[in-house]
Amino acid sequence: MSSIVEFEKLLYEIPKVINRIEDHEFMNKVSANKWSKQEILGHLCDSAVNNHSRFVRIILTDEPVSIDGYKQNEWIRIHDYQNNYSKSDLLALWIQLNKQILNVLRNASELDFNKQCILSDKRRVTLRWLFDDYLSHMLHHIKQIES
Repeated sequence: MSSIVEFEKLLYEIPKVINRIEDHEFMNKVSANKWSKQEILGHLCDSAVNNHSRFVRIILTDEPVSIDGYKQNEWIRIHDYQNNYSKSDLLALWIQLNKQILNVLRNASELDFNKQCILSDKRRVTLRWLFDDYLSHMLHHIKQIES
């Protein structure tokens, strides 16, 4: 599956991108209501945690699983990524969470990738679609970190 290959490549490339950013730039908040690059990476960790759980539930169940959203800003606030983590610790967390997802998806069958889930807006999508959406979401935020 090409998405898994792309995902694996990102797990290798994204740390290089993040490590090139100076710490002061990574921690900079342009305004109180905008996430810093550090908080965006924290958000990607939250996304990994939530999506790992979704992927596992879908694979382990034969019936369509309902997928709920989560309160992103509250997760950022509760974890306080801005003050509780160094860039290297947060990057290590992001890598490990995504390696866990990679291992789950490598062990998924074609049948698993075609299993359905129900989004909060009641649309039915497959695990394949949800994983591709996870990748798109990650790339969107990595572009924000790079800018």
